[in-house]
Amino acid sequence: MEPPKIEPLLKLFVCEFITSGGLCAEALPATLVKEGTLMRDALLADLIELDSYEVVTIHDVRLAASPLVKSSLQVDSNFEDSFRNMLTQVDLVWLIAPESNGTLLKLSEICYEADVIFLGCDFDSTLLGTSKFLAYEALQEAKIFTIPTIAGDEFILDETFSEAQSLQALSNSRWVAKPEDGAGCDGIKVFDDLKKLMVWLKQDNRYLNYIVQPYQQGVAASLSMLCRAGKSWLLSCNEQHISFDFDTFSLNSVAVNGMQAYWQRFEALARKVAKMLPDAAGYIGVDVIVDVESDKIYVVEINPRLTTSYVGLRGAIGHNPAKLILESIKDAKFTMPVLQRNMVEILL
Repeated sequence: MEPPKIEPLLKLFVCEFITSGGLCAEALPATLVKEGTLMRDALLADLIELDSYEVVTIHDVRLAASPLVKSSLQVDSNFEDSFRNMLTQVDLVWLIAPESNGTLLKLSEICYEADVIFLGCDFDSTLLGTSKFLAYEALQEAKIFTIPTIAGDEFILDETFSEAQSLQALSNSRWVAKPEDGAGCDGIKVFDDLKKLMVWLKQDNRYLNYIVQPYQQGVAASLSMLCRAGKSWLLSCNEQHISFDFDTFSLNSVAVNGMQAYWQRFEALARKVAKMLPDAAGYIGVDVIVDVESDKIYVVEINPRLTTSYVGLRGAIGHNPAKLILESIKDAKFTMPVLQRNMVEILL
């Protein structure tokens, strides 16, 4: 009698952009390396525990490979070639990349065209995550509270600038310039003086790639959720600890489930976001500001990918989050198990 054949495990490629050599042609910022390594290794640990896949990675030659995987190829030049080559050797790909400079969208499009199962969102959701102005328009159409947003090339027009000056005279508010396709706090500048903002936007034609918003007071927070075909499942309600230094912001830590008092309201918001993203699949992070005075929750941006909160998610919910994400993508009848609501602090 012949022994039963053992089917080989499907090969799953985990690519976290920063640690995988996405910046191989430039300096590696220590803060991005730390954050990227935390996300990559949290995901790898969860996937390896499932024992359902052969998990592989690539890594920047200046960094050590993750100790969690048996196979990781070095990238010392031309990240995109290495990325495309890996896609020809695997069955599935899980991408973690920033929206900045269109990186997430570009790499996702490469995956859509490859002969692999892409464990992420489809084009429309990824585009909304990449473009702050398109996200603003979609949120307005979905009747979800968001911060008024002006495209940079419109802001510099005399009529729009005069309206902004009138608004500032009434509210004495600060103003924020953000990269149109930025990720997190990266590239954000705060201005007390609208004229200085105008000068800054016109330098090097920044207005072509920036949006402008009035500064919104409140508690910086986020929600981690699962999406599939317009349905949502809330995973956690998180508080972001952000510092303000002169005219820039920095994310210092995240308290996963630090905002669980808002669970019901975040759950209702997750349902609205999922309905406006019918092609979203798997994990979505939504950054919000909770204005305690007005009792409103404003959506700041949508991240169609794993976010830093994932690092503390396993301890916060008492389940393997990678398992839940994969099941929500693959199973049309997916139901969320009962989650714990522990608070877990992630220091960055």
